[in-house]
Amino acid sequence: MQNDKHSANIKDVAALAQVSTATVSRFLNGNLNRMSDATAERVRVAIDKLKYVPNSAARQMTTKSSKLIALIVANTDDYFSTELFKGVSSILESNGYIGTMLDSDSDLQREKNLLAAVNSHTFDGLILQPFSTISTIENIMRRRAPIVIVDRETPQSPWPQVVTNNFDAAREATAYFVKRGFSHFIVLTSDLSAATNRRERYRGILAAATNVDVLEVSEASYNHRDIHEKLIQLLTKTDERTVIFALKERWILEFVPNLVLQGYIDNVKATATGFADTAVSRRLEPKMKLISQNPFLLGASAAEVMVQALKDGGEQNDDVIVVPAKFK
Repeated sequence: MQNDKHSANIKDVAALAQVSTATVSRFLNGNLNRMSDATAERVRVAIDKLKYVPNSAARQMTTKSSKLIALIVANTDDYFSTELFKGVSSILESNGYIGTMLDSDSDLQREKNLLAAVNSHTFDGLILQPFSTISTIENIMRRRAPIVIVDRETPQSPWPQVVTNNFDAAREATAYFVKRGFSHFIVLTSDLSAATNRRERYRGILAAATNVDVLEVSEASYNHRDIHEKLIQLLTKTDERTVIFALKERWILEFVPNLVLQGYIDNVKATATGFADTAVSRRLEPKMKLISQNPFLLGASAAEVMVQALKDGGEQNDDVIVVPAKFK
């Protein structure tokens, strides 16, 4: 038996509303100033009655806009990425855009693949938390679309950046502990060479302390017990008062609680600090002083820059916007 169901198209809507297809198209694209309120209401009623779903591909061909913005984050295992996306979405959606989050999973090749995918699809813009160099991004992103760098200071970037004051915040926190008699620092971090924000934080620590050990944790695969034992070895190898300085909140949450429970961190002989994205880390040990950054605000600020670039027809500058982290 032949299926008599018929999906409504733009001509059906125009016929029912007694307007032209151009008028329906203007309604769908939000150009209501070019029609009367009565006409707009007839089109709306016709769309509802016919349950018409606009063909987004066809609309993109006409408007040259998908209203989609790609956000490539470093690792969705981090609270940072989730809060960043919330901030981005809050601004994009209020301006008629939709954010799509893509996860590079701390893998450089995966990031390159995602960049290529964004380049070949109809995203209106890209907000990027990059591992790749500027030249790599430029070589892959051949299509003209606004780009905003977020969280990673990127020298010689031709695009605007929204970052945290990583160096200054790390130096301030380190100086605070040095002034209070802590002289040994254990930097707990992902691969230092992979991301500029980590290197800036490390530089800030070195600017205020001389006795610094580094313990790198692979984001791809690591043995929790092995890292825990290495931390204990570093904590007990000296009589100096020691600070474990985590360069991201994930490592605070992974490794500090057991050290507190076992008495290695007592806030007298040893303590911990680091960059925190949420209030969770502070609840582990209320006496810990942490560097609170605001990924939601970073994301919202990056989205504001993106929306302005889209309003300006894709024109961009190389401004650097700093959203300060607070040591408290």
